[in-house]
Amino acid sequence: MRKLLIGFLCSFPLLCQAQSLEQVIQLAQDSTIAAFRSRYEYEYHIQHFARFEALRKPQLELKLTPNYYKIVTDPTRDYVYIRNFNRFSTSAQLLLSQKVLGLGGDAYVGSQALWSEYFMNDQRDLPREFVTMPVVVGYQQSLLGYNPYRWEKAVEDARLEAARKQLNYQLHLIAEEATRRFFRLACAQGMLDMCERNKQTADTLYAIAKEKAGIARVTLAELRSLELQRLNAVNALHGARNEEQLARESLASYLRTEDFPEGSRLTVPTLIRQLPFSEEDILAMARANSPAIQEQQMALTEARQEEEKARMERGAKVGVDLNIGMQQLNSNLFGTLKNPSLFMIGAVALSIPLMDHGAARKSHAAATAKKEMQTQALREIERSLEEDVRITVDNLRSHQQLLLHTEEAVSLADDVFALTAENYANGLCDINTYSLAQNRRDDAYNQYLSALAGYWTTYYHLLTLTQYE
Repeated sequence: MRKLLIGFLCSFPLLCQAQSLEQVIQLAQDSTIAAFRSRYEYEYHIQHFARFEALRKPQLELKLTPNYYKIVTDPTRDYVYIRNFNRFSTSAQLLLSQKVLGLGGDAYVGSQALWSEYFMNDQRDLPREFVTMPVVVGYQQSLLGYNPYRWEKAVEDARLEAARKQLNYQLHLIAEEATRRFFRLACAQGMLDMCERNKQTADTLYAIAKEKAGIARVTLAELRSLELQRLNAVNALHGARNEEQLARESLASYLRTEDFPEGSRLTVPTLIRQLPFSEEDILAMARANSPAIQEQQMALTEARQEEEKARMERGAKVGVDLNIGMQQLNSNLFGTLKNPSLFMIGAVALSIPLMDHGAARKSHAAATAKKEMQTQALREIERSLEEDVRITVDNLRSHQQLLLHTEEAVSLADDVFALTAENYANGLCDINTYSLAQNRRDDAYNQYLSALAGYWTTYYHLLTLTQYE
């Protein structure tokens, strides 16, 4: 009977075949709603950038414009300069344009034709007109000295890079959340194992004590203590089962899977991973891969663009439009192709604000203030990130030490409990000593599970900050 008691007291349930932390994280990054949303958002930014790049290539456009209008005057008046007529016209324009990225203007080459038909009220038709411009070459640019295309390129590149880093960041956040839920279930399973073990122990002790009470070898107080211990073990087991079920459902719901039926077990990683980087290297990686910093840099670039544009618009605004081509008018379409005339048009638009009540100056001051605000926001994000990295690194080291200490405490508590159980079976100690050894073992195991969960969640948070694979 003593051997049977020691066997029950020292038994520890073996883990079933289980899923590892890496498998759970991979499943989370493949199937969670957050992962799908992040990938769709990144795909949107890829297509937006592809559209931006496509618009910077040569654009060929055919534009057709039919037009009808009617002149309504006094029907009794029919002067040379006031005629009552209906007019129908159609213009067709084929235009090939290209953004000149280095200068910030638009160059174009095209061809245009116009057909006009007149209908008089008294049937005295005017001759139809055809106007053709076989070749037109031109260039237009506004706000000399300011190149919007250069700024657009910088902003779009930064926006795509921020989207890429945001996707990686979201996948690491998913790994963090999966790790938290994984260890919630792992700790719940560990506590359930411990409660089942304690219930088995309490049942065995109570059964043996009842037999000893029949031969007056166990006092009534000791028997009642064992009965209370057995009842507490049953209640603790019931609570542990509920917590394990909630943790299992939470993890399965997050992973959108049913791969965690009742009775399935998790494989808890025990080996500590070391990052092969110094603290300064980790901080540099966090700065380079932070989506928050990248997005703020994009906002700062946009603010600098607004500031430069407002600065250029404080004074006179200048726009130029130069084109050269061929043109001819005739009542016959083919006649317009004979002897076309060369024309050159140069237009310079100059806008000088004589009285705007300081609107341009205040607009530049607002843009400058916004640029300074975005600069300070970037510095604050960098400071916050640096603080987060240093705290996380310190926590990771602390959890490493705590994990080593709790592992040692679990081993020592198991040895002490085994010796105490043997002494209690041989009658060398009382029930209070045995209960104290059992509580110490349970407390050591609980601290070990907490340290293990704290280490791995901190580890994956550091991976999130650095986006290290």
